[in-house]
Amino acid sequence: MVTKLQYPMTNLEAKPAITKNLAENGLCFSTDELYEPGTILQLSVHLHGWQHYLNSIIAILDAGTASKPLTAIAEVVWTQHFEDEGKYDIGVRFKDIYEDDLRAFKKYLEKLFKNS
Repeated sequence: MVTKLQYPMTNLEAKPAITKNLAENGLCFSTDELYEPGTILQLSVHLHGWQHYLNSIIAILDAGTASKPLTAIAEVVWTQHFEDEGKYDIGVRFKDIYEDDLRAFKKYLEKLFKNS
């Protein structure tokens, strides 16, 4: 889910998006909505299994933590429009993410790329 952060924070509607590519410092997603470069977004990304890399016993035992999405504040760095599909690919760079979550996400990526 993607939420555009803006002032005043009156319209904080989360929009659906599909994650296409992952990188250590950001990701690419596909959506119906255009977000211009420089736009600040709040992301809620559901990645199966990334939580297992969190360094806490709570992450292992707590069912809520074991299914929580990766959340981050990110800045749009590029966009690509696919007119025939009416979709946009949006590339973002993480700007604010919990340090433990980022560390777990990087471990998740290492394992993912090692098995590919």
